[in-house]
Amino acid sequence: MARIDLKQSSGLPITYIGEDLLPQGLTVSEVSTICINDIRPQLLNEDLDCPEIFYKKYKDIDKDNVFKKKGIKINMYLIYANLAGIEYVKTFATRCKKFPRILEITYGSGTILLQKYESQTNNRVIKLTVKKGDKIIVPAGYTCSIINSRQNSNLIVLEIHSRKAKPRIVLDDKRGMSYYIIRKNAKQEIVRNPEYKMVEEPEKLDMSKLLSKYGIRNGTPIVKQIMRKYEKFIWLFKEDSVTI
Repeated sequence: MARIDLKQSSGLPITYIGEDLLPQGLTVSEVSTICINDIRPQLLNEDLDCPEIFYKKYKDIDKDNVFKKKGIKINMYLIYANLAGIEYVKTFATRCKKFPRILEITYGSGTILLQKYESQTNNRVIKLTVKKGDKIIVPAGYTCSIINSRQNSNLIVLEIHSRKAKPRIVLDDKRGMSYYIIRKNAKQEIVRNPEYKMVEEPEKLDMSKLLSKYGIRNGTPIVKQIMRKYEKFIWLFKEDSVTI
């Protein structure tokens, strides 16, 4: 079984092997396995029985409390390559009301949906195609879901935010995000969630301009950037500090 060192892409001594992440010399407070029965309320088709496991979440990764002392919380998602019917496997829709988050693709590629839905006439949906090395800023108030829209590779994503941030699972009452990413006739498509009577069409966003604005560089893992130039990332610890 192949062992893949994720240190270069994540900045952390973590090995990816098979269906697991193996931290080396790190602590992980909890590993949650999200199964189909957990995420069922957010699926396009709620009557499915497989795949059994959608993803694993490795919570509060740290080394000798170094990140905790800096007020940082790090999680990692291992999202499996599979389909739930015609819908690609995804994470729960989550939202942090007051603080921004940063996502970094450490292995694989996929799709990230962001949305801010105030009303039928005041809403915004952003669809991002992402690959290894990409970094995404999720502003406060935006709901986010990560989709593994590849069938031949698992997707690994690092999430970092202030310890004051409290991301919550949301939108069970709306059956998830306003759009679903599906595979139909051997092609990837995006379809509207019928629970949303009116919603804007998904837009693209030049994330590189946003990253530059907030001092994030390509080519270096975000963990290393924050630890080396902590003062440049004060915005990560401030409420409503990011606009897109």
